[in-house]
Amino acid sequence: MKLAELLKNTGTAIPEFAAAVEVGGIASDSRKVKPKDVFVCIRGTRKDGNDFTGEAFARGAAAVISDAREGPGIITVPDARAAESVMWNTFTGDPTSRMKTFAVTGTNGKTTVSYMLREIFRAAGYLTGSVTTVCSSIGDEVIDVGGGSSVSDAAAAMTTPDPEVFYPLAAKMRDMGAEVFIFEASSHALAQRKLDPVRPDAAIFTNLSEEHLDFHLTMENYFLAKASLSDRSKKLIINGDDPYMIRLSPHPGSVVCRTAPPVPGERCDVRALRQKLLGVRGVEYILYSEAPAFRVSVPIPGDYTISNSLLASAAALSEGVSRRTVSCALGRFRGVPGRLYRATPEGCPFTVLIDYAHTPAALSSLLRTVRGTVRPGSKITVLFGCGGDRDRTKRKKMGAVASSLADFTVVTSDNPRGEDPDLIIKQIMAGVDREKPHAVIRDRRAAIEYCVSEAVPGEVVVLAGKGHEKYEITADGKKPFDEEKIVTELVKRREM
Repeated sequence: MKLAELLKNTGTAIPEFAAAVEVGGIASDSRKVKPKDVFVCIRGTRKDGNDFTGEAFARGAAAVISDAREGPGIITVPDARAAESVMWNTFTGDPTSRMKTFAVTGTNGKTTVSYMLREIFRAAGYLTGSVTTVCSSIGDEVIDVGGGSSVSDAAAAMTTPDPEVFYPLAAKMRDMGAEVFIFEASSHALAQRKLDPVRPDAAIFTNLSEEHLDFHLTMENYFLAKASLSDRSKKLIINGDDPYMIRLSPHPGSVVCRTAPPVPGERCDVRALRQKLLGVRGVEYILYSEAPAFRVSVPIPGDYTISNSLLASAAALSEGVSRRTVSCALGRFRGVPGRLYRATPEGCPFTVLIDYAHTPAALSSLLRTVRGTVRPGSKITVLFGCGGDRDRTKRKKMGAVASSLADFTVVTSDNPRGEDPDLIIKQIMAGVDREKPHAVIRDRRAAIEYCVSEAVPGEVVVLAGKGHEKYEITADGKKPFDEEKIVTELVKRREM
């Protein structure tokens, strides 16, 4: 592809020499530059790509893209991150435009809604491609995308991979025949303009609660990052129960979904009526809209399952999927790996659940759901920590949530990264009610062993925070850490 073609829509004047330059690839890591590549200078929290232009040229870069430098061979653009996204989209042939595309965004529920959508469209006969926090896949084939990021500051890299991964991945799915493309859109990716070229057929907005304020600083900034997706989406499927998301309802293509009864004057396009929480058997309700109402049953417990499935249903219905297909697909939905996942075998006198909840709102919802499914008087123990080099403001709040909703709280580590684990724990403990039963065990494996060894019949132990993750990140790097395997080993040892 010619450089001039690649630079279209980047917001820069295209230099004359670009018409004759053939581009072989795009790189934002100078160490990966090959002859004829274009090097994009991305400024991260630890390193600035502008400091490596010399290395890029030495490795044979055909040109350098920068929003901070000028000079021979350097093309100045208004925003290097946005330009990188546009160039990758052009280089891969605008892949999402060839598929029915759904973007799912919000603080909690993104992965579950994405999986529900995938189940519905597969039931409707479509080949689906999906990019989620848990994994990327086309049909039943899981696609390894590695870390999903090539720059050191790419927060939540696996939620929405960097452009050099995201657009080729979408192109691969398109080329393999995918008709529906579903992806999670993180607030980081939206704020950093990684998704600027994508024009979703529908964007689903789940909810907004305190998270990532280390990056966004304020809830309003966080909301505006999410809301930016609405500007280029054909339809919006909105959780009308959420005070932030309802602000998007003036969008001409919006569909407002509610689980709570609307007050007079409030808009409501899709409602969940006659809601039933069936404990461990899941939820049931009547989906009501302008079309004939129908029953929805989902075998996943929790009131948030009603909200998530309502959004997924509304999105699918808006694209012409039949009510029967939606109902049947959700009726056999078995959940998402690492989301309220039972790690103990049938017959075990106690239960260990693994869940990804890592925000105050998610932890509160999780513990309330568990409380609603256990027998009265059953003991609930929660084990959790907070990630290092991430939002510090949520730590005290999560401590308060845990000690108020669980019978026993175990505070431990969870991906401390470059931070001192003891300092993180101290900040969590500032919110823990010390009059309530609790323990502090810094080593996460030791903390899990303590919970399993001390569990009594009927007790539910909730391991929160890691979910589908099979690793632990410390100052020494990433190492394997599989909570399901650990629990299995400990249960077998206890039975011996």
